[in-house]
Amino acid sequence: MLKNLPIAMLLLLSIGLFGCGGETVAVDDPHENYVPELRAFDIIDSYDTDTAFANHPPLALSPYLYDGLYEIFWDVDSLEDYRVTLRINDRASINGSLPIYSQWCGAGRACDQSGNWVCEYTSDFYMSCEGSTKEVDIYSLVKQVPQKVYLFIEVCDSNSGYCEYDYYPVTLE
Repeated sequence: MLKNLPIAMLLLLSIGLFGCGGETVAVDDPHENYVPELRAFDIIDSYDTDTAFANHPPLALSPYLYDGLYEIFWDVDSLEDYRVTLRINDRASINGSLPIYSQWCGAGRACDQSGNWVCEYTSDFYMSCEGSTKEVDIYSLVKQVPQKVYLFIEVCDSNSGYCEYDYYPVTLE
């Protein structure tokens, strides 16, 4: 009797399909994903190194070149609003990183599927980005200069808690 169980299951499945008239019914997947997808993240550093170009040299930020200014660019594919955050850490982990600047993006906002910020790194170890109301003290991450740190871009869904990120190693001078 157990030998015939797989055959019986196949027969019931066939009857079920023919009973539906062979019609395919689409079922909404409760796991369908509308979360933001980070498509690109690029930096132009103090030496005009642009990560959008392949085989670029290592990135470096100097508070003495271009008044410490650098640029951040991103592209996201998102059907809903999302939050984008620039973060910094002394290791290649987003855990424990310091948020430098954050902004809500989406349809009808200043940034939709892409955006950019001009940010600043100062000689007294502060960072900020345009539109920021405060500078962020990054001194706790700096042991000595030059020092390698990691700049992260993080995009988070507005209602699910889903986030994804990318990063670049950068030398602080």
